[in-house]
Amino acid sequence: MKRLIYIFLVALIGLSSCSKDEDALIPSKGELFPSRELTELDHKLIELYSGYNTRIEYLFLENLLPDDWYFITPPKEEVVYPISKMLFDAWLTPLVNGSNKAFVQKTFPKQLILVGSEAKQQDGTVVLGQAEGGTLIRFTEANKYTPSNVEWIRRQLHTAYHEYCHILHQTFILPDEYREVTPDNYTRSGWMTVQLSQAIEKGMVTPYGTSNVSEDFVELFSCYITYKQADWDYLFNDEVLPADLSTITPKEIVEMIKRNEGRKLIRTKYQILEKFMTTNGVNMESIRTEVQKYLEAAAALAPSPAP
Repeated sequence: MKRLIYIFLVALIGLSSCSKDEDALIPSKGELFPSRELTELDHKLIELYSGYNTRIEYLFLENLLPDDWYFITPPKEEVVYPISKMLFDAWLTPLVNGSNKAFVQKTFPKQLILVGSEAKQQDGTVVLGQAEGGTLIRFTEANKYTPSNVEWIRRQLHTAYHEYCHILHQTFILPDEYREVTPDNYTRSGWMTVQLSQAIEKGMVTPYGTSNVSEDFVELFSCYITYKQADWDYLFNDEVLPADLSTITPKEIVEMIKRNEGRKLIRTKYQILEKFMTTNGVNMESIRTEVQKYLEAAAALAPSPAP
């Protein structure tokens, strides 16, 4: 089953204006199984992931890309190894350290596909990441990578941990008690109109998490692992009403109370998630600590703002 994450609406007029060619909305094409010899880069990638039977694909292979992706470009060769190393250091390695190598060898996806550009669909949506059946994960916008582009790195790691958590709950069965916390609060396809504050009120950490219970489960895991502390605290901890209530409106008070009620649901879900992970030998706190250190180091590489 294909699963889209991080889908953002773009205006159709903007999509059509990306090309003056009347036939622009034709799926990108490429040779299905191009023959080639392995390069030095290929050998480096194979060596990097050899212990996990995982392959990095970065050439334009039509059979590895959805038919409804448009305007796709392959990644620049110079970003392929740095991105692959980033995923190894900030995704695979924390998973190993937070569980064990045998566990990750069993559960890690077998293909990681890098796409240079974003992927646009004919209905005007932009796809920033996608997985299929726990066997492969596609990462788009690879050409935006730099070692200091911490928000790009954070977004790609969010995709990675989101999809990996899907593999875990499909392998070990999503807990029934999690399904029972907010069974009537999911929006299905209506998630794209949900604001973050509304998602919190419903007991979910992102608008996409309101689509169904499995997306709710994996978004909670991925947000915990990849979000900055302040952003996680906003989702998890209650807001405090000001001592002087005259400084905010009655409407704001009601909305704050509703969000805090949603946060109670989020904390309940987190306890179930943590128990699920611990039972299956995964230490979420260890993984989060390692990922946050990596992201902090990437942020430190960013140039200081001009005075």
